[in-house]
Amino acid sequence: MKKLILITQSKGGSGKSVLAYLLAEKYPNAVIFDMDDATKTTTKQLAYRKPVPVTFMNSNNVIDRGLFNDFLEIIGKAKNDLFIADLGASVSEQLPYYFNEVAEYLPALLEEMKIQLEIFAVVGGANIFQPTMEYLDLLYTSSKGSFPIKVYKNEYFDFSEKQSIDLDTNTKEKNISIQPFTISRDKNESTQNRIREVLKSGEGVAKANAFSKIYFQSALKNIEIN
Repeated sequence: MKKLILITQSKGGSGKSVLAYLLAEKYPNAVIFDMDDATKTTTKQLAYRKPVPVTFMNSNNVIDRGLFNDFLEIIGKAKNDLFIADLGASVSEQLPYYFNEVAEYLPALLEEMKIQLEIFAVVGGANIFQPTMEYLDLLYTSSKGSFPIKVYKNEYFDFSEKQSIDLDTNTKEKNISIQPFTISRDKNESTQNRIREVLKSGEGVAKANAFSKIYFQSALKNIEIN
């Protein structure tokens, strides 16, 4: 089975592109897609991996079902086994509405094409907790259990005790697993500048200096695709 991972969250700035970066570094043989029409952050940060630009949005800013189906057919015929897509905020926002329309027949088509579709929903704490959780609820309801969803908890954002409890309770009720991730919780300007320099270079962790590599090596050690 080929595995297609959709990194999604309708809240901008939640960490989708950071997660895409870490997964691309962790799995160098994966094909990377950038579906964010607005910022192209993944294309810039992973320039050395040459992410493939893909768009599904029509003139009404709605996912074009035909284009999405064409994309899945291409995945089914490809020689690679792992595909990672950063959906960006706009496509993420429309994804639940797309699932509402196709959840009944899409799983059978994916099985026929031997594609395992997984949804990685990014959730953040602090002031973005509520909107990211509202999106998770919408995504879960619309997918109707047809596709596995995994929460990637962005620990760069501080989670209050209540937020952590609410997240654990919500995901247990939905039988969704949680994978924490962050490059560094250290918010000192010097640390974040080092991280930003590596991301903006577009050359990957291998080209970073020794001290900057430490942050990424720790993050990569703790992130997995099951």
